[in-house]
Amino acid sequence: MDLHSLVALFDSTLHPDPAVRKTAEQQLQQLEGHEGFLGVLLQMISSADLPLGTKQAASIYFKNRVRRSWHASQRALEQYPPISDGDRTATKANILAAIYASSQAIKLQLTECLGIILKFDFPEQWPQFTVHLKELLHAQDAQRVYTGLLALLELIKRYRYTSTNRDVINEIAKELFPQVQKIADQAVASDDDLAMRMAWLSFKSYLNAIQSGLPLPLQEPANLVAWGTSFIKMIEKPVAFDKEAIDEDAAKEPVWKAKKWAVRSVNRLYSRYGNPALLPSSNIKKHGAFAKLFTANFMPQILRVYLQQIEGYTAGQVWMSERIRGLIAQFLSDCVKEKSAWKLLKPHTEAIVAHFIFPQLCFTKADQELWEDNPVEYVQKRIEPLDDFGSATVAVSNLLIDLAFDRKSATLNTILGFVNGVLTNYQQGTDGACDPRSKDGALSMMTSLSSALMSRKSPISGTLPNFLLTHVVPEFKSKYGFLRARALDTYCRYSSVTFPSKQVSNTVFESVFGLLHDPELPVRVHAALAL
Repeated sequence: MDLHSLVALFDSTLHPDPAVRKTAEQQLQQLEGHEGFLGVLLQMISSADLPLGTKQAASIYFKNRVRRSWHASQRALEQYPPISDGDRTATKANILAAIYASSQAIKLQLTECLGIILKFDFPEQWPQFTVHLKELLHAQDAQRVYTGLLALLELIKRYRYTSTNRDVINEIAKELFPQVQKIADQAVASDDDLAMRMAWLSFKSYLNAIQSGLPLPLQEPANLVAWGTSFIKMIEKPVAFDKEAIDEDAAKEPVWKAKKWAVRSVNRLYSRYGNPALLPSSNIKKHGAFAKLFTANFMPQILRVYLQQIEGYTAGQVWMSERIRGLIAQFLSDCVKEKSAWKLLKPHTEAIVAHFIFPQLCFTKADQELWEDNPVEYVQKRIEPLDDFGSATVAVSNLLIDLAFDRKSATLNTILGFVNGVLTNYQQGTDGACDPRSKDGALSMMTSLSSALMSRKSPISGTLPNFLLTHVVPEFKSKYGFLRARALDTYCRYSSVTFPSKQVSNTVFESVFGLLHDPELPVRVHAALAL
């Protein structure tokens, strides 16, 4: 198949004239079943002489061809020609080189194709793949190593949810992961963009490898120390940032992705295999020794690092994405449940409540923007917070609940004392000095704790009617829409509380009913729910 003719056709698919584009697309469809088509596409994609737009068009066509025909259903075979054995062999022989030679955007297209091929051909029809992978990971050229990490991740993803057939993952952990850990450690020490991509791919591969089981090689103390050290180095790695300009978009940058995957790996190790309090009885024999090792030697270090990160974040010296804040909150929740971890965490409870949990439950600038720009989405996030995957707000709320339920005697009075202080300061302050966002945070905390505080053993169950009448019901008339909505949500959570008289109950009901006509949509929705 002629390379230059194919290049001309792909150039025509970018032509401004729709008729020219359609003709070129039809000709490509006629050619895609010919022997050598995929091999020539990979030549185009790998070429340093062709325009990026042409190569991107070729990579998209290549991806679609592999996706629909590498393992085609009968219906697909009726619509598209099958991929010949020769094209399959050529593709497997050249795809890694094409990934290496391509731009970042095209690498991602080809890597997705590699994953599809591995899903159906590895290991039976592509047994030499791991040999190529090992060569890439031991290369001196950073881009070749990066290509190897991309390929490794696709291979591991092939087996990440398999809990029974773990032989391939165990072999990868034994033969390849020592080198991957060295790559990660060297990458963490660097600051360039490629190094951070390599670190994040290394950590992401580790996480996927332990998703459904902990490979035996990774349970060895030396490997735990090596990987654990790399994780901690990445989490602690100082990164300069502009306090005024940084936002959640920064989380997409390689360095923050590397931090996120390091945190996720640590959390998975602890929650699934390293926390004796969370270990199912069926797994005690399998992972009990590792859990003791992790709890004694690694958990205290990572808890210290997380607490330092929280301290830096509250002081404005460290930036953490919402996802990372949520992950740290999840780790602390797991620590609450385990005896030795709780002993280390307990002295920091008051600071965590005041400076980590509370600020993230307050109404934020981002909340305000969402309220104004898309009130429907705002309502959905508030009503179904569990649908907001990765939400730090949900994670810190769950941490607060775990503290109040699992360590009630040690924390509940501290939490309630803090909330009472915020509410009292707001009530006693002048209109200009009151911070409505702080009151929103305090009411959010009370909303999260509603189940604990309305139980028969609650130390404040008798004071709840006064709490509602003093701090909640008056905010039905707040000039701040978000505070009216929050007050309604809090009232709804405590709806079973009995007021001192029928007249008071009727007055509260009429106030809620009146808010069905509020000018703000979130307030109207919360009013309807409160009724």
